[in-house]
Amino acid sequence: HDTLPDWLVGIDADEELVACVSLLYYSEALAEVRSLAVADKVKGQGWGKSIVKTIIAQAKHKQVPILFALTRAVPFFQKMGFSISSRELFPEKVWRDCHVCPLLERCDETAVVLHLTPQPIQPQHQPIIELPIIQPIQGVTKMSKPKINKAVLAYSGGLDTSVIVPWLRENYGCEVICFCANIGQGDDELKGLKEKALASGASKVYVEDLRHEFAKDFLFPMLQSGAIYERQYLLGTSIARPLIAKWQVAIAEAEGADAVAHGATGKGNDQVRFELTYKALNPTLKVIAPWREWDIRSREDALAYAKKHNVPVVHTEKSIYSRDSNLWHLSHEGGILEDPRNEPEESMYQWTVSPENAPDEPEIVTVHFEEGVPVAVNDVQLPPASLIEKLNELGAKHGVGRIDLVENRLVGMKSHGVYETPGGTILYAAHRELESLCLDRDTSHFKEELAVKYAELVYFGKWFHSLRESMQAFINDTQKTITGWVKIKLYKGNVIVIGRHSDHSLYREDFATFGKEDVYDQKDAVGFINLFGLQMKVQAMMDVSNGGKTRYAAPDYSKFKRD
Repeated sequence: HDTLPDWLVGIDADEELVACVSLLYYSEALAEVRSLAVADKVKGQGWGKSIVKTIIAQAKHKQVPILFALTRAVPFFQKMGFSISSRELFPEKVWRDCHVCPLLERCDETAVVLHLTPQPIQPQHQPIIELPIIQPIQGVTKMSKPKINKAVLAYSGGLDTSVIVPWLRENYGCEVICFCANIGQGDDELKGLKEKALASGASKVYVEDLRHEFAKDFLFPMLQSGAIYERQYLLGTSIARPLIAKWQVAIAEAEGADAVAHGATGKGNDQVRFELTYKALNPTLKVIAPWREWDIRSREDALAYAKKHNVPVVHTEKSIYSRDSNLWHLSHEGGILEDPRNEPEESMYQWTVSPENAPDEPEIVTVHFEEGVPVAVNDVQLPPASLIEKLNELGAKHGVGRIDLVENRLVGMKSHGVYETPGGTILYAAHRELESLCLDRDTSHFKEELAVKYAELVYFGKWFHSLRESMQAFINDTQKTITGWVKIKLYKGNVIVIGRHSDHSLYREDFATFGKEDVYDQKDAVGFINLFGLQMKVQAMMDVSNGGKTRYAAPDYSKFKRD
């Protein structure tokens, strides 16, 4: 109160302080709404709404065009006219502190913004880019489309999604907002992405760092389930799409958009994964999938369209492989892999060394778990995303995590792909080993059956399906005792478990040792076997009474001829 000139307080009839809020000015064009608080006893009585309205009026009086806040109360601020934004859209002074904060990965605050003028003033650090004029060209069909006001595009910065921006404006006459999720694909793919999207015709660009959420809320629950699609695939691409689509929907709702768009082709799995998530989270949004509509059929077509519409394209040598990378894996498809008889070229791999060229000395790694969640590597506590990155580094060095498989796509066709999942391979091996120590037989066997279905749900894009959520509730309950450590040896592509420990271990040496009789009387086995084999015995007795011998009677060896 002593240092901030614009500080408001709310006083009730009893002259008690029940609410407060303040404005912190960064410049003539930008101010932050800070320190909003309402006493518990008066929540729901309109104090928050009233005091924020007053501070907004105060900002308008001082002709401040943009207000922003970092908050957990996003729905409240949205009701007050704010919309979700990216912190990086504000001057460095605002978001620099967030980037160096040691608690950033656990931060649950969201940036929201309110424009107080009809023509919002852009933050000074962000260049104003003149949008290209869209002109139809030969080879692209001008279509009669339903009216769309605003669309949020899942944007990667590649040629395809860059071309989609002007195509949407041309064919639907809509404003295009681009959204890119940072899920660990690497700095090279994110560099210059905002500027490129704006130059392509986007009105606004969101780039959200979702690595922590990806690891904590998607990868680790899947790890706990033990899900592996068709016995090999650790679902790196499949598990990422629902997260991206979830944020697309959230941004669409915050921006008042009436459509979402993606760049997935009409032959692949991703179109289904994106659109099932859209339907689950907001079925009222229209879905635009340009690859199912336009006449662009080749890279050359896309380059021609980009040139005509002034879309900036970095001319690079086209890889023969189609790749997808994130925190969990790197996938390779196409090229020589289209013939499953071909061995992948060593030059294709980008993360892992070949097992033949891996170090001749093994490396020992210890992974620590708490209730089924990995929390430390070699006794060093790490945040979820950092932990996966560390294991990726260790596994890749030793050639761990290469998978070559032919899989059944959900659209019906088969595809041949190669995956590099070094950290995930280590985590799956360690988690599985700790479960073998701590889960009883019946729970373990039933959970293995569920893992097959869980993997199918993830692969098919049904992350937000009620069955997956119900299965997760069961899985979460099984993980209450999965706390301990697993020691692993990494050696030339192999993940070798060499030790495990848990305070919840069901393995009892005194039970398992053959030389002791105090906890297990071997004579008890007679009655157990008699009861356990009763059904088989009754069936054999019926066979004997009907035909004189059981169906499994030994053959008459006297009739066999000798060589």
